[in-house]
Amino acid sequence: MGKKILVVAMAAWGVLVWGAESEQLGGLGHGGFLAGVLSFDLSPLNEALAVGGYPTVTGPMLVLGGGGSGGVLGGTVFGGLGFGGTLTAIEGERRTDLELGYGGVVIELNRPAGKTAVVGLGLVLGGGGLDLTARARRPVDFADALADPPLSRLSLGFFAGLGYVRLAVQVVPWLALDAWGGYFLAFPGPWEEGDREISGPGLQLRSPFFGVRVSFGGIGFPEEPPAE
Repeated sequence: MGKKILVVAMAAWGVLVWGAESEQLGGLGHGGFLAGVLSFDLSPLNEALAVGGYPTVTGPMLVLGGGGSGGVLGGTVFGGLGFGGTLTAIEGERRTDLELGYGGVVIELNRPAGKTAVVGLGLVLGGGGLDLTARARRPVDFADALADPPLSRLSLGFFAGLGYVRLAVQVVPWLALDAWGGYFLAFPGPWEEGDREISGPGLQLRSPFFGVRVSFGGIGFPEEPPAE
């Protein structure tokens, strides 16, 4: 289902690009702080954690980050976007932390919606990774931590795309509020410990994405010619 949503969004984006007006309406530039939510199916990972006696992690995951873009109002804008989040579970001395980091290049087609709003259909293409830290116990002291390391750290890299629809409302000339809705789809590589690949649970890193952003910048409508 997730792949179908992303394919439909890509097709719609292509149609809009193909039918974009050649007339440039003005400039558009926004950048600021983003907060969003992702909900991955972590069942395979949690099964492995439970077998090892570690607490399991559950979502949704709150991600925080930011980014910006600039370009043609009524045309295409380019920029960058990145975010990260953490899920944590604690049972006694045992603790599990799963950290996500993602960043990519933004390509977006936008259309003005009146004088104070813009609707954008875009795609973020990039990559990132998951870092899993499992702590078995609290060391007594420095020597104890070195003699019997209490932590296991594993990582998983991925390529990913985020297709989205964005509505930006210009609150004041220099500040806008964005609402985002889309779908995140990643293609993970193998698990790694240090620089060594190891076998591990397979994850399908796909999820709807919902977010809000406080953006600095504005809509640059061209000046209308004076009436004769």
